[in-house]
Amino acid sequence: MSRTIWILTAALAAAPGCSLITVQQDPFPIMEIKADRPEAAPPRVVLTPSSIQIADKVQFAFNSAELLPVSFSLLDEVAKMMKENPQIEQLQIEGHTDATGTAARNRALSQQRAESVRTYLVKQGIGKGRLTAKGFGPERPIAGNDTPEGQEANRRVEFNILKQGPKKVLVQDE
Repeated sequence: MSRTIWILTAALAAAPGCSLITVQQDPFPIMEIKADRPEAAPPRVVLTPSSIQIADKVQFAFNSAELLPVSFSLLDEVAKMMKENPQIEQLQIEGHTDATGTAARNRALSQQRAESVRTYLVKQGIGKGRLTAKGFGPERPIAGNDTPEGQEANRRVEFNILKQGPKKVLVQDE
């Protein structure tokens, strides 16, 4: 078959008003590439009917109420959730500790940590009146305090909705 094509090509080239052209192979042929897209990461901040759940921990300096920068993006997401949900009229930021140390010191530390989170959220534009801070110290453990893992689980910040109005829908004029 290639001979027939060659003869036909040669015959066309010899005909008056025709010209011979050379076709070169494309150095960049079209290729189909299939790439698996990674699944989207689950959201770190989720609104439930009674709380704002966070998938990561709010982190503080050891034995301190100083927020660590690693937690800023997580708290920014909490602030965004609050801005997108103005029906949340009162959110309580709750600080919890493990049972290591005295109960009085842990209650004070958990209160200071809750206040630090509140201050951060206010700086991100959330109204002071929408936020309260309460430290519970070791009073509400979610795990045993007899293992390092249990102690770690008990050191946490929670965001519980105390008052919520009807969902507000923003309508833009055209």
